[in-house]
Amino acid sequence: MIRLSWLISLAISFFGFLIVNQLFNVQPKGATGNLGFIGVIFLFPFLCLSLLTTFRYFATAIGTVTSVGKIMGIFGGIVLIGILLYLFIDMKNSIKGPIFALNQETSRLYFDLYTFGLIHAISGVLGALYGIARPISLEQAKENNQNDVE
Repeated sequence: MIRLSWLISLAISFFGFLIVNQLFNVQPKGATGNLGFIGVIFLFPFLCLSLLTTFRYFATAIGTVTSVGKIMGIFGGIVLIGILLYLFIDMKNSIKGPIFALNQETSRLYFDLYTFGLIHAISGVLGALYGIARPISLEQAKENNQNDVE
């Protein structure tokens, strides 16, 4: 069930990223600027929900993996973050002008596939690390003790 909710929230926020990127290119008639900021306002809650769901999914999924799988998963996630960070920095270097202004030029940087993948990869790796390091709850400890006695 958690996997389905993760995939649905991932799809909603991904399509939101694509729509916001297109809204930055729309120039309303008779006005200055673009419609991108309106899209960002609507995307923000879905993005937060998607990042939280990604964190939760990887925190719970890491418990079913062997030790070697955990190490390989964390290592693979860190390599993925490195690749996406390199692509993000490469795209940042191609932008002329201020980086922190939300306009048509910087919308390619903030609302594209690389940024979407980067923030979700970071959330997934942090969730997996939390899943490895979290203490066992009281119910799980009681269940483990009963399994050991039998």
